[in-house]
Amino acid sequence: MKLLFALFLSALLCACASAPGTAPGSTGAPSGVESATEPAPAPPTGVQWRYINSKSYEATNPGLGISHRFESNVGWVDVYIYDMKRNWQPGVGDPQFDEHFRSTISEVQRAIAQGMYASGKVGPTRDVRIEGLTFRTVSFRLVRPRDGTPYDSFTYLAVRNGKLLKYRISFNTPSPANMDAIAREFIERNVRTGPETPVGTRQLRSA
Repeated sequence: MKLLFALFLSALLCACASAPGTAPGSTGAPSGVESATEPAPAPPTGVQWRYINSKSYEATNPGLGISHRFESNVGWVDVYIYDMKRNWQPGVGDPQFDEHFRSTISEVQRAIAQGMYASGKVGPTRDVRIEGLTFRTVSFRLVRPRDGTPYDSFTYLAVRNGKLLKYRISFNTPSPANMDAIAREFIERNVRTGPETPVGTRQLRSA
């Protein structure tokens, strides 16, 4: 299980670090996470996302599921659906959920220490309600080693239909002021249309 998880996180970090063309602390769940209330719908952001491709990890690493890449003029999104060969309890309440979420943060910190990023900062962890699901989210401020360009990236993780649903949403520099609204809008639309098979999906290719 640990080997599968390490392989998956390695693929995730590579996706997070790869920008789509031009420019693209305290960790873990805090004691007393703020109440995850779902706010009223925000005005549309006007951001149009393009589906790019999909990858399947199941053939070589059962349990690591699939991923889908989307891009726009403000950044890029990687959507991961996987189960790690077990059935997960809904939302963020599974006994292994918190440990798994903390591991995603630790893996980014190791990547920073190993030089994949020139530097990086981890923001606070909080729970949010989006499209009827409770997500645990954390922000990252990362700096590319090749040119020193900083960019913002966010992880949103929840359980849906017994599987882990993870969004890694990264923004080109300069980051838009309404990053939270853009991220929420993308997740809302993606959950409504079904994250497993995006509209216009091309044939999956193996990782």
